[in-house]
Amino acid sequence: MRPLNALRPAPLPWPADVDPDHVHQAMSRLRDNVAGRVDADGSIRDECHSRVLESALALTLMTRTGTASPARDRVLSYLRARLESPQEFDRVLATLAVAGAAGRAGDGDTDLIEKLTDAVLGSAPEFISARRRKMLYAVLSVLGCPLPSGVAPAPDETPPTDPTHSWNVVQQAAVTLILATATNTDSPAADTALTTLLATSPATSVWEGYVLMHLLTLHALAGVPGQEATVRDGLETVLQHQRDDGGFPFIAEIHHWCATTAGIGLAATGAPVELLRQMARALVRHQGGAPLPSLSRGTALSGGWSMSPGVALNDIDCTSCALEFLHEIGPVGFRGAVRRGVDAMLAVQGEDGGFPTYVTGARSEPCMTAAAVNALAPHADTAPARQRALNFLADHQLADGGFEPGWSRSRLHSVFRARLAMGTADADDRRMADAARRMERSVSTTQNTDGGWGMQPGDPSDAISTAYGLITLSCGNETRPMGRALSWLLDHQDADGGYSGPPDMVGPRPFPYYVPVLTQAPVLLAFGHIRSRVPGAAPLPLGAA
Repeated sequence: MRPLNALRPAPLPWPADVDPDHVHQAMSRLRDNVAGRVDADGSIRDECHSRVLESALALTLMTRTGTASPARDRVLSYLRARLESPQEFDRVLATLAVAGAAGRAGDGDTDLIEKLTDAVLGSAPEFISARRRKMLYAVLSVLGCPLPSGVAPAPDETPPTDPTHSWNVVQQAAVTLILATATNTDSPAADTALTTLLATSPATSVWEGYVLMHLLTLHALAGVPGQEATVRDGLETVLQHQRDDGGFPFIAEIHHWCATTAGIGLAATGAPVELLRQMARALVRHQGGAPLPSLSRGTALSGGWSMSPGVALNDIDCTSCALEFLHEIGPVGFRGAVRRGVDAMLAVQGEDGGFPTYVTGARSEPCMTAAAVNALAPHADTAPARQRALNFLADHQLADGGFEPGWSRSRLHSVFRARLAMGTADADDRRMADAARRMERSVSTTQNTDGGWGMQPGDPSDAISTAYGLITLSCGNETRPMGRALSWLLDHQDADGGYSGPPDMVGPRPFPYYVPVLTQAPVLLAFGHIRSRVPGAAPLPLGAA
């Protein structure tokens, strides 16, 4: 993600019609906004906001167990306020949950389920569509909708054995048990699913802080005789994560992802060194993730970073950003932690040269492969692995110059990371140069008339996608579209120096979640790339804006 000083292209002149002083002020104000979110121990603890999906599941579970409490009243109020949501998925879920709480049957039918499912899955990577479709069926089933035909598990269905990460193992188990109960089907897969779910200790903990999966687990167990006490205790346990607005979030916390992405942007825009070192030390303290048993099938990434201190599951995304940040802040002082992380990533590289998100043998993904290349770039001994990864990226570039969706709703998220990865290739590698030009051309031709970009071509411009587009163009030599994008960002900065707009991060895919700093971090990073490429773009000292 960070600007690579050793590979920096030639400086560019200031884009026409852009006031350098205005850029300095905007960059400084945003940097101060983000730096102000760093706690004394170096962490960023921005809260993951409530989401309709988890809130509807929580209210329905309270209805199912006959729970009457202030917590129920608060989540009911949260969902009532979203009955007219512009998002059809949220509107349907809120309507079903509120109707169920009032003792009314929902209006769901199989045609609605298929239509809604198809619409949601249209933005998901194709390789996860089958399992995510089953998850949506399970969610709608516990909210009172009938299941489409052909969804019932086969009586002889056996547990899956493919390599996958622990969060997906638990998701598959919950979905399997919900669908088995709804269709009165017994199978070896359902028996194994029950064992898996009980291994997460749902009565006493929200496993790895994964609120969504905790709620699905409790719904699955609610259909199993003898699990009534576990469900009641588990419901009480999840209440600690109810937000002030009455809703429930996707995940309890996401501190490492916030700190690494924001940290790279802070470093790129000249934040104080001691602040950056404090953030780096906090990351090193939590390398490897929480010491919890792994439920993954296959060999999971180990020795990297998870999304938060309470999460055991390491992933390429957090690990790659942590490595970029640590190498930037202390290549000597943090070299032991960096080397351990580099080796951890190399251990999960696929035979095709790409990188999965979590587990050896799982499907390689373009966005994660680009992330790995960017993290490995400073390390000369990784050159063969990086070349294989770059070949994977070139092999998987789409006709429009982009890539399949990753962990973002924004088409340009994978593009900007892949473009940075291509910048690490040998100068005489014509194939990678051509792939890079195709990305830049794709970004230029999809720029909106107002100078920004939306999540998808034709969507209204938003701050996050505009930042991704600007970073991509900063790798090239065309200053006019860069100037238009900068002007958009300058015109849309909030009074507190930050930015607002729709979230792009998704979890599980394709459901978006919102953490405020994750809107600020991409824009700060974009300013950092401009600072790296355009002479005289250094911001004011911290607090001077």
